[in-house]
Amino acid sequence: MEDMSQGVRSAADGESHGTVAGFLSHDWGTVSAPEFWKLADDFQAATLRHAEKLFSCTETASLSQLRSILIQYRYFTVYYIADLAVLVARVSDGPLRSFLGTILSDELGMGDPEKAHPRLYDKFLQSIGVSDDVLPALGLKKNVNILDSVRLKLMSPSYSAEYGIGLRGMGGECVCQVYLAQLYEHFSKNPLIQERKNEIDWKFWELHVGDHDIEHRIQTRDLINKELVLRSPKALRDLSLGYRESMKGWIEFWDNIFSCAQGDQLGIERIGTSSVASFAPPAN
Repeated sequence: MEDMSQGVRSAADGESHGTVAGFLSHDWGTVSAPEFWKLADDFQAATLRHAEKLFSCTETASLSQLRSILIQYRYFTVYYIADLAVLVARVSDGPLRSFLGTILSDELGMGDPEKAHPRLYDKFLQSIGVSDDVLPALGLKKNVNILDSVRLKLMSPSYSAEYGIGLRGMGGECVCQVYLAQLYEHFSKNPLIQERKNEIDWKFWELHVGDHDIEHRIQTRDLINKELVLRSPKALRDLSLGYRESMKGWIEFWDNIFSCAQGDQLGIERIGTSSVASFAPPAN
């Protein structure tokens, strides 16, 4: 078995100059509208450089390791739909809310539950040899805690809708797509995946690394800019703080996965239940 921890160590070594740490420690509450997008883009680029050092390991991972890594993203898909629904309920009436509602409908399969994105991801997992029976109990506890924390903040009146948009609007629709594209670029090159490529159900990935999700990311960003960044200092402040929290969560989410993707270590800190979500696959 390949030592997947090497990717985590390399990523950490690559941050010895504090690139990601510097963005995390930046005072996002004082960011001005003209500098917001440059700062956000630079922060995203830094986290993606970090992620690439992790994801490159998947090109040579064993099939067992690939399964253990790819299973973990499933739990984000389980949370994301309900997170988005909460966000739509809280956002003020306007173009951004309507567009987020369109994305929510798309995630749910546009009226067809078989096309709901979590089901598509489960079909992908099944096609690489993952049994439905194991899915409810394989989520990493640390990651479930991250996802639970996001849900509770989205629902809490202590956090504004603008904070939620930074946390899940930008952090979900804008950032998630570029992470997935990079993960796909690496794991799809693995010879063990190439040998099975005609047997694998790629529908989920076709949607999330192609023009479909890229368009969603661009439109979400444009509407956030018009309705929040340029609207008021308080809206921008809350959006910025939510975005920072989201990026911190993504870094921890993937670091946790690759830190545990080694033999027996994968069995540590699994969880079968969550305070806010069900991990069981839908009944057919």
